[in-house]
Amino acid sequence: MATATTSQDVRDSFEDEVVEIRNMIESRFSEISVALTTRKNKLLQELEEIFNKYKQENNKRKEEISELEKGLKLIQDNFKSTNLKEFQSEIVFSFQQKQKAIESELKVNNSVSIEFDNTLLGMIDEFGKIRVDLSNDSSLPVVQYTGKVRPVVSVGTQGNGRGEFQNPYGVVVEYKSENIYVADQSNNRVQVFDREAKYLFEFGSDKMNYPLCIAIYKDRVFVTQHLGGCLLVYDLSGKFIQQVGTPGSGKGQFNHPHGITIHNTNGDIYICDYSNNRIQIFSNDYSYKSQFGMSILKSPTDIQLTKDTIFVLSDQNPFLYSFNYNLTQLHNTVCDSIRQHLKYPYSFFIDGNDNFIISDADNNNIVIFNNT
Repeated sequence: MATATTSQDVRDSFEDEVVEIRNMIESRFSEISVALTTRKNKLLQELEEIFNKYKQENNKRKEEISELEKGLKLIQDNFKSTNLKEFQSEIVFSFQQKQKAIESELKVNNSVSIEFDNTLLGMIDEFGKIRVDLSNDSSLPVVQYTGKVRPVVSVGTQGNGRGEFQNPYGVVVEYKSENIYVADQSNNRVQVFDREAKYLFEFGSDKMNYPLCIAIYKDRVFVTQHLGGCLLVYDLSGKFIQQVGTPGSGKGQFNHPHGITIHNTNGDIYICDYSNNRIQIFSNDYSYKSQFGMSILKSPTDIQLTKDTIFVLSDQNPFLYSFNYNLTQLHNTVCDSIRQHLKYPYSFFIDGNDNFIISDADNNNIVIFNNT
């Protein structure tokens, strides 16, 4: 006979189930707690590793920034110095160290392609000509550089607005203000920028016809008019002063005037009269003085003066000529040595270390010849 279930039995059974459920819940919570604690500790460890790595990288960046700040301060301090030539030599030395690493691969008649960085220093001399000083090591009589030079700053885009260019050519820096004057050929104007390459003003659009080369002497700006057949003179603010010469082939006339330079003592103006195959000289009051090279020169493009010699560049062989100040042609071994490395030279400069720095349009390079 079955025993009847009492209310006490039901109560006891229910309490047993509750205890079992409670134990199961506590066991599950314990497992979850252990898992969460383990995960938390792992996450904390990962975060600590990330933090330590970031801290190490940040300290390294701080060291790098500190070194950069020291270098910047050194440059700023040196540029405040009056002895810029000494500072220039220090900077150029770093380029020479790079050059020495490849000297063994260079021969006189070879060219080498180098990707330059900011250890190459472009300078401007006090008469506004761009100067790039490189090694004066006589073991490298001629070196042709076809590598890239990283610009300090890029100015302008193609166009005809302010700060825009169409075939920019001549560029010169006024050494007191450090303003940059650029001949904007196809826009028939000269644009002026400050030392930070910020546009300041422009001038000449009412008179210019394909302005080509620029020179600055004292408070005057001289601009050759390649198609206008004359020289235009302005003050530093762009105010027109005078026109020198007219189109033609007579004395004081021009047929595609090109390069220009000014004697730093007497102010005489030397102008390459390209299609008339000659150099014309004007005094500092802009009056015609003399000419030379008529039976010798072929399409002169640029001219540079040294203490004893007048050097004239041409875009046709034999490319480089030399004259004394009596306007007599010289047989110059410097010219003979450089000629074989040129194809279509267009402009050049001679720096204080007697380096001839020549841009060659057809070879797409810069040829540096050292006369030591």
